[in-house]
Amino acid sequence: MSLTTGASASQGLRACIPAADPEPEEAPGLSQLPIEMLLEVLSYLPTSVLLGQCRHVCWYWRYLVDTRAVWLSILPYSHAKLWPVLRACLPPDDDDDPRPCLLGRFCERRPLGRNLYPNPRGIDAFLQGESWEENRRVVPENSFQPFYRWCYKKQVLDLEKEGLWPELLDSGKIEICVSAWWADQETLVCLYELIVRLLDAEQAQLHHFSPSPVHQGRSSIPFKTNHVFSNLKKGVRFVSLEHWIWDMGFLPEDYGIFVPKASVIIRVCQL
Repeated sequence: MSLTTGASASQGLRACIPAADPEPEEAPGLSQLPIEMLLEVLSYLPTSVLLGQCRHVCWYWRYLVDTRAVWLSILPYSHAKLWPVLRACLPPDDDDDPRPCLLGRFCERRPLGRNLYPNPRGIDAFLQGESWEENRRVVPENSFQPFYRWCYKKQVLDLEKEGLWPELLDSGKIEICVSAWWADQETLVCLYELIVRLLDAEQAQLHHFSPSPVHQGRSSIPFKTNHVFSNLKKGVRFVSLEHWIWDMGFLPEDYGIFVPKASVIIRVCQL
């Protein structure tokens, strides 16, 4: 605090009057930082924070989070081993796309190397409201009622929704590993057939795998099959798994139809 002098009304003397402190300068907010510095700050935040919180602060922050620059700073250390492959087939930078950056979705979903199949344990495989199909004809039956004939279950996996982009899928550096098995359902007696199809954006078939139907019995070795789709044709966007089961055990209704455990894993080709 500084002092200034002024006239005294009672004695005509100059009096000391406290001078007002200067107004402090307002500290700059994050949004006032240069864009290069703000992108650098954002690149240190977890993906969940960027997409779940920062992107919803304001239109400017959403624009920053949706730009490729911040994700190109994150990918080299978050996916260090995959970065040489990823950088060779990056998606185009589309500023008009209102969705989060494709690279951000990839960092969030982390689709490479993990099981993408939505029901990997075969639990509640026949869900309420879904249809079974008997002899290729839809039968509107109760979900868990057993049949002593062919029963059908199909699930389709959308690879782009899982965080993979077209340029990566069409790069020739990706392979798709599919497995199905029974591990602890030895009491099931059935005839089982697995059909796997890789489909394009119009759901037309590009690749197909269907081993011979197998008989699974109480005393037989638990069934397991594996297949790797490599040298993929361009355009693969969906993976379709069909389970065909003929229950031959005449089990009580409470048991229902068991579906094998399954996995769909996308990985970089081992070069």
